[in-house]
Amino acid sequence: MLIDVKYLADKREEFHFCEKIELPRGNYMMDIVADVTGVVFRRDLSYVVECKVKTVLNLNCDLCLSSFETKLDFDMDEIFAEEVSPEEEIWELSDKTIDLMPAVIANIILNLPMQVLCSDECKGLCPKCGHNLNDGDCGCDRGYINPQFEKLLTLFNDD
Repeated sequence: MLIDVKYLADKREEFHFCEKIELPRGNYMMDIVADVTGVVFRRDLSYVVECKVKTVLNLNCDLCLSSFETKLDFDMDEIFAEEVSPEEEIWELSDKTIDLMPAVIANIILNLPMQVLCSDECKGLCPKCGHNLNDGDCGCDRGYINPQFEKLLTLFNDD
């Protein structure tokens, strides 16, 4: 995802990329296809990239561990410059070429949900046998109370 800005004066240049990206996900790399459409223009000594990123991610539910696909669509606005200070949130460009790939990867990671759920009604796994409760009840008695915490139940008893 390279954008050449050598001859970009005071105009806006449109771009479109549809590329395969290796996204770090825990201890492994996840292959996804990112569709990036937007514009780049010059502002003072920097270049502004405004774009829309669309991708489909194959994730595992945090509750039931089932694999599912989810769409991720978001807007991305980034600034690129040749001289960058560590205090500013500006991406570095070299040889008048913007490499959009690191910015897209960083924004995909930032836009991932904190808790990944296959559905809002996900019931998770049985804590006793590990059965996926979305597929039906397993029949385990989940009313077990740890004897160490049994006394705590009497604290809120209003008899």
